[in-house]
Amino acid sequence: MNLDVLIADTNNKVKDNKEKILNLYNFFKQCIGTKYRDWAHEITFGFLVSEYVLKLKIFSKDDNIDEVLLLARRLLEVFIVTKYIVTTNQFDVMLDFCVYDRHEYLKGCMTRGVADEKLFPELVGLDNFISEYEKKDKELFSQHGSGKKMLPIRKMAERIDYLDEYNYFYKFTSKLLHFCPFSLNGDADFNRPLDKVVFLCRVAKYIEKIRYELENIYQRIPKI
Repeated sequence: MNLDVLIADTNNKVKDNKEKILNLYNFFKQCIGTKYRDWAHEITFGFLVSEYVLKLKIFSKDDNIDEVLLLARRLLEVFIVTKYIVTTNQFDVMLDFCVYDRHEYLKGCMTRGVADEKLFPELVGLDNFISEYEKKDKELFSQHGSGKKMLPIRKMAERIDYLDEYNYFYKFTSKLLHFCPFSLNGDADFNRPLDKVVFLCRVAKYIEKIRYELENIYQRIPKI
C-alpha cells in the first residue's frame, strides 16, 4: 500500500466512525432526562464520551507532529477509560469522577489570584474573584460531596489488557510532548509524512475502538 492510499483509507475510516459516533451522540442526547431513567448513568456516560470525541479536531499529515501526537494520546485516554467503564460496568462512578475533577478545577481557580499576582505584580488589586470560586466549591461539596479520583490510566489499561499499548504509546508520547532531557538531544524527529501518517492511523484506530465501546453501551439500553 502506498502512502496516498494509506492516507485516503485512514481519512475514510475517521470520517465513517465519526459519523457513527455522531448518530450515537444524538441517541444519548435525546434520551437524557426522559423515560430511560433506569439507564441514566449509561446514557450520560455515552453522551459525555461521544461529545468529547466529536469536539476534537482531526489533524492531517500537514499539521505539526505535536498536535498529531496529542490528539492520539487524548483518544487513547478516552478509549482506555471508556473500555474500562464498560468492562467493569461502573457507569455510576462517572459523576464521582466529574465531581472530583470539578473540585480540583475550582481549587486551581482559587489559587490563580495568588499565582497571577506573584508573577505579575501589576495585577495586584485588579480582580477579586477568589470568593466566587470558594462559594462554588462549597456548593458542589454540599450537593455531591468530594467525589472520587479516577484510577491511574495505567491501572485501567492493565485491567482491560491494554498495558502493552499504554507502555508503548502513552509513555512514548509523554517523552515527546513533555520537557525532558531526551527531547533536547535531537533524536525526536518525526516530521516525515510517513511518520505522521502512522500516528494518524493510530488516531483512526482509537476512534474506531471508542465507537465500538459506545455501541456496546447503546446495545445495553432497551429501545423503548
